[in-house]
Amino acid sequence: MDTLRGGGVVALPTETVYGLACLALNKTSVQKVFKIKGRPTSNPLIVHVLDFEQAEAISFTNEIAKELAKLFWPGPLTMILPKKPIVPREVTAGLESVAIRSPSHSLFRKVLELTGEPLAAPSANPHSKLSPTTADEVLQAFGKNCPPILDGGKCAFGLESTVLDLTSNIPTILRPGPIAEKELGDFLGAEIKPSSFPSFARGARKSPGLHPKHYAPETPIRLYQNLNSLVKLAPRSKRDVIILPSRKSLPKFGANGSELFVLSNDGNVNEIGQNLYGTLRKADKLHRDKIHISLLDECGGHTREYHFHENMSCLYPSE
Repeated sequence: MDTLRGGGVVALPTETVYGLACLALNKTSVQKVFKIKGRPTSNPLIVHVLDFEQAEAISFTNEIAKELAKLFWPGPLTMILPKKPIVPREVTAGLESVAIRSPSHSLFRKVLELTGEPLAAPSANPHSKLSPTTADEVLQAFGKNCPPILDGGKCAFGLESTVLDLTSNIPTILRPGPIAEKELGDFLGAEIKPSSFPSFARGARKSPGLHPKHYAPETPIRLYQNLNSLVKLAPRSKRDVIILPSRKSLPKFGANGSELFVLSNDGNVNEIGQNLYGTLRKADKLHRDKIHISLLDECGGHTREYHFHENMSCLYPSE
């Protein structure tokens, strides 16, 4: 607590990924986070709050936000709302909106209680690299320059939060995540669609994760629409890595010369998400020519699929 209260940075676990936490209302602390990550100042930070009351202190809320918080907070839903002057412009990339969520991880919530202040906490990785889901991955990412880490075990979701923009008349998903479009649409009584904001557009974005390269390994990736496409089209070469959704996929793929990884035992969507970044990190360390991946999962008669962002560098779940 002394590090945070003194304006320092600490790596903390959330239910999504580990984050680099600092006092959100202390612009000097916020600047330290940007420097550690090498993060562009046009990329805003998400402010983490203990509850909706704390969100009201830093933003102009509305009834929709209040009802969403009742259902999805604490949890992996980030809401974009008009900011109050108390929020430093360094946090919001100079925009008049702020991204806010209330995390469910017990350790992060305890820190929020003890500090009594909102915490800005982008993912604990150098800018554009794979997000960490364990304390060891945070340490590997920053090495000798790593800030103090509070180890809260492996993250439950392993993927960044869903970001919902509430600053216009039509709520818009800016960054898909664990809370699916259908869940939000059913709750709001209207179809919710992802934003068409292009990743190459200049200027500040309302949400993290919208830069041209984000959450990406160094090795080029090819995403296949489904497992059958991967089986048919992926090369059988020692210079390639294959990532399959589950162990059940192995017999379909058959013997080949590629390095094989699996994301789950039986195709469970939560297990796939939890293991995704860690598996990509392991594959990246092999320094092969390309990573070939299909994340199709069939579970309980329903099909879920993970998709890449426009530039095939960002992964997230949808229904």
